[in-house]
Amino acid sequence: MKFISFTLAAGLTVALPGLGAGQESNPAQASSPGVSPQVKIAVINIDRVAADSNAGRVLFQKLKEENDKLAAERAQREQEIREMQSKLTSEVLSADAQGRLQREIERKRTDAQRWLEDAQREFQERQQQEEAAFQAKLGPIVEAVAREQGIGLILRDTPGITFVLDPRLDLTPAVIQRLNATEIEQPTGGAGTAPPASTPPASTPPESPPPESPPPQN
Repeated sequence: MKFISFTLAAGLTVALPGLGAGQESNPAQASSPGVSPQVKIAVINIDRVAADSNAGRVLFQKLKEENDKLAAERAQREQEIREMQSKLTSEVLSADAQGRLQREIERKRTDAQRWLEDAQREFQERQQQEEAAFQAKLGPIVEAVAREQGIGLILRDTPGITFVLDPRLDLTPAVIQRLNATEIEQPTGGAGTAPPASTPPASTPPESPPPESPPPQN
């Protein structure tokens, strides 16, 4: 069972009022008739922000753990049904016992299917809520970085659609850096808390000392 599809599907095309036209163009040119104001444009890769930022990694790990838990429960249910089917075919049972076991197998299958449908729906709803919260947190940071750099329009970097020839137009690294710094300055706990910079390796139990050799016999 594979539930996780961690993609922030909403597109991001942001036009920031008050930026670009008046700030990026020459005042003399802006007042001259027939001269178009210059607007500074940048791009951002939202999927990369989610994959490389601390907050995105925490969110993905949270969803993965929940997905793994549901997958384990599904496997357990399927194993139980297989064992019942094996008992039905391998053991000598009376017609009445076979009928009862067959009905129990069908009930288990129906329950498992209903559980799976409910679990998938609930997981997808939680995933959408978590991703919406991530985007809500990300929006003001993207806008702040854009304003600092005098950017008037931000386009989403979409492979095969957006072709970025100048890497200086990419806001992604600056946004990731700001998002990580914000998480450190204002920890909120849960999925919004940035993980530590490095995790110490797990300590291994000390090895048992070798048994002492008996003293030599004279």
